[in-house]
Amino acid sequence: MNFLRSNRQHSVHFTISDSYIRFVQSDRNRTFHTYGQKCLPPGVVVEGQIKERDTLGMIIDEMVDNWKLKGSKMSFCVPNEFVILRKTVVPLEIMEEELTGYLYMQLGESIHLPFEDPLLVPVLLKETEENKEVLLIASKESVLQEFSELFRESSLKPVVADLSMLAAYRTYFHLGLATNDEHVLMVQIGLKTMILSVFHQYKPVFVHHFRPSFSDESFEIVKNRRGAEYYTCHDDDETLAGHARDIVMEIQRFISYYRFNLTGGKYEISKLLVMGDHPCIEAFYRNMKESFEFEMDVQSMLQPIFQTKKGTNIPSVYTECIGLALK
Repeated sequence: MNFLRSNRQHSVHFTISDSYIRFVQSDRNRTFHTYGQKCLPPGVVVEGQIKERDTLGMIIDEMVDNWKLKGSKMSFCVPNEFVILRKTVVPLEIMEEELTGYLYMQLGESIHLPFEDPLLVPVLLKETEENKEVLLIASKESVLQEFSELFRESSLKPVVADLSMLAAYRTYFHLGLATNDEHVLMVQIGLKTMILSVFHQYKPVFVHHFRPSFSDESFEIVKNRRGAEYYTCHDDDETLAGHARDIVMEIQRFISYYRFNLTGGKYEISKLLVMGDHPCIEAFYRNMKESFEFEMDVQSMLQPIFQTKKGTNIPSVYTECIGLALK
């Protein structure tokens, strides 16, 4: 979804979470040239909101200088915490190009959102004899603008904003793995959150945010021999097993809710797709595979798939950045 002016010439693609800021750089031919990330200390970004603006600005400045990104056009992902997906219906006489205006008029009437400054993007799902079924995607405008302003102050040119789940799914679709009839549950596990989103017929249909009981004290910022920053996890096996059980239980609840509450028993999840940047994501994936392999197809996007022009593997944690570049 595009919340800003679209421009096909953008070349830098950022994602920001509470724990990381990372990017890939590409050209018009979708060839990747470089990538990089910085860890965000606790408290800089909290639940998608900038809390320490100066600190985040300095980190972005450092990335722009280190990787020579000054003046680049860019795209970035809207924080997941301020994204809402909701199905609604509109009268048949409302034309597709009129959907956005109509939905804004319904705010506070038939449509109620938890924030006062939404940006709305409608996706027409289907038409019946009675009405049009529309997927409403809403994001918080003030949060979007705050990130945009910060990037501009660091000499970047934001032109496209997207959703992380759409960017991740776009990568999955680009690889030729998606099918029209599947109900795929995409599981994105980070250091603070787990995002569960369902796609059917190549479109998002539902999203759920869950905050596992991960502790900030469990993580430590380290650097590898190339100087790249990343988080490690110091939890013992028993603690990790507890987290894995919690994750599986939440997924099981979600799968049941989707089947019986959202689709009235008509559909069920047919595939589980696991990705994310939690240091223990591989262990969580193995546990999910053991728990669900007899019920559905369980796949992951945890191995490098794309390379830079020089042949360097791009780590799987850049899946969303790559999805932005493929837009």
